[in-house]
Amino acid sequence: MKPDPVVLIVSSAFGDGHAKVAQAIEQSFRSRGINRVHIVDLFGEVHPVLNGITRTFYLKSASYAPNLYGIMYNMTSGMKPDYPLGQFLHSMGKHKVRKFLNDLQPDLIIHTYPYLAASQLGIESADHIPVFTVLTDYCLHGRWLHPRTMKYFVASESIKQELMKARVAEERITVSGIPVRAAFAESADRSQLIRKHGLREDRRYILLSAGAYGVSVKVRKILKSVMEHTDFDSIVLCGNNQKLRLSMEDNYRNHERVHILGYTDEMHELMSVSSCLLTKAGGVTLTEAFALSLPVIVYCPLPGQEAGNAKALSRQRALYTASTEQELISCLRLLEMKPYREEITRQMNALSRKNAAGQIVSEVLETLEQRPSHAAQTLHPLQTKGKAKTAHGYR
Repeated sequence: MKPDPVVLIVSSAFGDGHAKVAQAIEQSFRSRGINRVHIVDLFGEVHPVLNGITRTFYLKSASYAPNLYGIMYNMTSGMKPDYPLGQFLHSMGKHKVRKFLNDLQPDLIIHTYPYLAASQLGIESADHIPVFTVLTDYCLHGRWLHPRTMKYFVASESIKQELMKARVAEERITVSGIPVRAAFAESADRSQLIRKHGLREDRRYILLSAGAYGVSVKVRKILKSVMEHTDFDSIVLCGNNQKLRLSMEDNYRNHERVHILGYTDEMHELMSVSSCLLTKAGGVTLTEAFALSLPVIVYCPLPGQEAGNAKALSRQRALYTASTEQELISCLRLLEMKPYREEITRQMNALSRKNAAGQIVSEVLETLEQRPSHAAQTLHPLQTKGKAKTAHGYR
């Protein structure tokens, strides 16, 4: 293995979870002196127009047609790479991908987003670049599967079992957890952070990811439930939704129990001072909360991977899920009681793996060390002659 290999991490701007995972892995590589690490939105590079259209559809469907997105997600969840749809999705833009790879010359590829054109190229050519995949959710979708993947890094034992049911060999699966950035693995001085953010030591705070809910009408309804039925104050994060932030500031400018913020790079600090996170069920956000032992209520999860995450983690009693205002109030009241907070904290801690990025980088580098040289290889390690499609056992 080269002392400073070229690392390509394939990410995406669909939400920010894929990018956050890529950044966490990049941090771990750089901490080991490996600096030629490139995080690339590969689909955006090779298909910028189509990428923009599909990203807009994804963001708009979350607000205006969530059930449509959920139907499409569920219809394709059982997809395998040798299905026509799987081959099509993984082959889109592959000629541009080939040029990109020839220019970059990566020594390894890590996917944090399931655009697997580079893997598909390896099936169709003598390409020997080792490929790894880091799943960013607590549920499995068929788009992540590809026979050329050397190893999958997954969030939980239940995902490992799902992959094995899909006939992925057990030795090619590591339950690493989902990587989070180093800031979420560090202890914090709550009193100092309270002062920094202009909050009160004697109050308890709910951190509301308002940008995930999109419109001020729904956010005001949620806040009304919090203020009328609990003693919590609220920190409301509007993200990049400027319209929502201005609307909320107009409505709560003089309300001492509500604090309105826009986009922040200090999510780890705000989580550290909070008693509960009220959010959608993005896999990375949930993992960040678990790393800080912050109880989570998922309110009205979107159909698709978010509903899958919420269902999987509710089943493991690691978070609360509410689909109605009354259920939300019940969950909030439970978290006001110490025994329930302690129980959910135990379950979160059982799932949390704070050094996921470090474990992934260690195993990737170990795999590179053990690989024979390119000159000695005639086939990819996951292939045998005439069996490219069934290297993982896909039927």
